[in-house]
Amino acid sequence: MSQELSIGLILPALPGYSETFIHSKINGLLHHGFKVSLFVAGKGDLKSIPVTVPVHFQININNKLRLFSLLITSFILHPLICIRFIKLEKLSHGNWIRGFKNLIINAHIIGKNLDWLHFGFATMGIQRENVASAIGAKSAVSFRGYDIGLYPHKHPNCYNLLWQKIDKVHTISDDLYQKAVDLGLDPKIPYEKIIPAINIEFFKSNIDKDLHNPLRILTVGRLIWKKGYEYALKALVLLKNAQINFEYHIVGEGHYREAIMYSIYQLGLTKNVMLTGKISAVEVKNEMEWADIYIQPSIQEGFCNAVLEAQAMGLLCIVTDADGLSENVLDGKTGWVVPKRSPEELSKKIINILTMDDDRLNQIRKYAAKRVINEFNLEFQSQLFRDFYY
Repeated sequence: MSQELSIGLILPALPGYSETFIHSKINGLLHHGFKVSLFVAGKGDLKSIPVTVPVHFQININNKLRLFSLLITSFILHPLICIRFIKLEKLSHGNWIRGFKNLIINAHIIGKNLDWLHFGFATMGIQRENVASAIGAKSAVSFRGYDIGLYPHKHPNCYNLLWQKIDKVHTISDDLYQKAVDLGLDPKIPYEKIIPAINIEFFKSNIDKDLHNPLRILTVGRLIWKKGYEYALKALVLLKNAQINFEYHIVGEGHYREAIMYSIYQLGLTKNVMLTGKISAVEVKNEMEWADIYIQPSIQEGFCNAVLEAQAMGLLCIVTDADGLSENVLDGKTGWVVPKRSPEELSKKIINILTMDDDRLNQIRKYAAKRVINEFNLEFQSQLFRDFYY
């Protein structure tokens, strides 16, 4: 019975407004009767969690006295677990000091009665590899994008120990799973591909649309370098040179905003491009109602829920071949896939769309929306996560 299983999700912080995949997973597990607890490394607003679940914050040690007090308290409350953890750390790292340090880092987890400890991102497993064994739980990890596609390049061999300790893997795309195998993950470890999902009742629209003049183009995503906005802007310069009228809206916020704003100015696109900033889900839907074409020019992308939402809303989607995007959009069937870092190919594809007849465009829109409804709905995803832990 699912009611007997207790799942601990380890996250870097409480899920933000854009991390809808975490919200949907929590809701799905609760719906199927699981007990869910969150273990987070950073503080956050509890109001960001749409349901009531136990939240345990990692304690921030800022002085030696608190550090020593936490260590003693852990041993008093959970002596056998602490000893087991320290021994496992000694076997893994060859020294005691690191074991005591990692015990303090994981004090908010030690002693909790869990059946599964699930790392929401692979990076969350670093320094926590032995926690599940120490508390008598199984361990799982999710592959989402940055943790597999980027982090290991900066930290070679960072997951060597984690691969030895994991009981099961969840990946959102075949591409990410293969990258993890290339990084040393044993293919014999059980894994499940559970693709992202969206609220198909909310993101739906009239599929039969006519292209506007000026052409309306949209991207939704954080303003960070890996989203590849500079390549999208360079592609739009090529459109402008081809005498094509357009408007481009970028929805989202992030630390790359100034760089994007300067690129817009430098490329002479100030009258064509608008940065909307962070907006509500209803406003995002309104933007998708407004748009004709959705582009995702990412350099690295785990999967991207916004692309699913755009397809469900009947937008013509062009994405790059970055990681899971080529599984999100089926090239020539539900949209188009172009090489990443290629403004020329992106602009060519937009121009090509303008030459297609309406019947062909509506065929692509309808097939894309139907596929999202059938394969990327929250109910289906919820059932897969229910089965994942058995």
